Amino acid sequence: MRKMAARRCVLILALMGAAALMSGCAFARPDAQHDMIRGFFGVVPVVLTGVFVGLAGTLVGAGGGFILVPILLIMYGFTPQHAIGTSTAVVFLNALSGTFAYMSQERIDYGLGVKFSVVAVPGVVIGAILSQQFNMVVFSVIFALLLMAVTYTLIFVDEFYLVCSKSQTEPSTRVVYDSTGETHTYSPDMAVGFGGSFLVGILSGLLGVGGGLMHVPLMSFIGIPIHIAAATSHFIILITSFFGVMIFAGLKTIDLDYTVFLGIGTILGAYYGARLALNVHPEVIKRVIAVLLLVVSVKLILGII
Repeated sequence: MRKMAARRCVLILALMGAAALMSGCAFARPDAQHDMIRGFFGVVPVVLTGVFVGLAGTLVGAGGGFILVPILLIMYGFTPQHAIGTSTAVVFLNALSGTFAYMSQERIDYGLGVKFSVVAVPGVVIGAILSQQFNMVVFSVIFALLLMAVTYTLIFVDEFYLVCSKSQTEPSTRVVYDSTGETHTYSPDMAVGFGGSFLVGILSGLLGVGGGLMHVPLMSFIGIPIHIAAATSHFIILITSFFGVMIFAGLKTIDLDYTVFLGIGTILGAYYGARLALNVHPEVIKRVIAVLLLVVSVKLILGII
C-alpha cells in the first residue's frame, strides 16, 4: 500500500510540475538576455549539452545542476537568476526520471525521504528568494568556490561516516528490502540529517544545483548505505525541486525551451552514464570530472576579471 501511495505521489508531482512549467514559464522576465533557440541547428547543441550534463552528473552519482548552471552562464549568456531557475526545472525532470528508475529497484526509503523533504523545502524557499539578489560577480565567485570544493572532494576525500555502525536492536533502526532480495539495515543519525537537509535545501534554491551532490554524501555520512542514499536522494530532490519549480515559475526565471531540450538531453545522458559507469573505473571518472569542474571554475573567475 505504501509503495502504491508513493507512486501516486510521484505521478501527481510530475503532473503538477509539468503544469507549472507550461503555465508559468512560457515567457521570461524582461531582463532575460540570453541566447534564444532558433531552428534545428539551435536545438541540437542544447540537447547535446543536456546529454553531457546528464552523463557527467550520473557518473559522479549526483544531478547535473552543479555543471549545468555554469554552462548556462558561460555558453548561453544566462543571468544568474535565469540559470538557477532553468537548472532547477531541468533537475526536476532528471529527478523524476531517476525516481521512477529507483522505484523499480525498491531502494527508496520513502519515510525518510518525506521527513528530510519537509525540512529541506523551507530551505529551498529561502534560497530561491535570496538568489534574486545575486549579481554576476557575486554569483560567479560563490559558484566557482563551490566547484573548487567539489573538485577537492572528488580527488582527495574518500568515504567518511559519522555513524559507522549501530546496534540493529536500536529503535531507530530502519530496514529496506530491494528488488534483488538484498536487505539494507541501518540506524541514521536523524538530528544531523535534519539539520543537513535544511542547509542543502537552502543551497539548492540559492544555486539551482538540486542538492544531490550534497545530499548523497550527507546521507552516507549519517550511516545510510550508499545505494539507499542515492535512491532516496533522488526522491527528495524530486520533491524539493518541484517546489523550486513552482517558485521560479512565479518569478518567471525559467526558460521553457531550454528546459524541455536540456531535459531530453539529461535523461538520455543519465541513461548512457549509468551504462558507462559499469565499464569505467570510478576513480578515473572522478578525476576526469574533477579536472573539468576546475576548468569551469577558473573560467567563471576569469569571466568577471
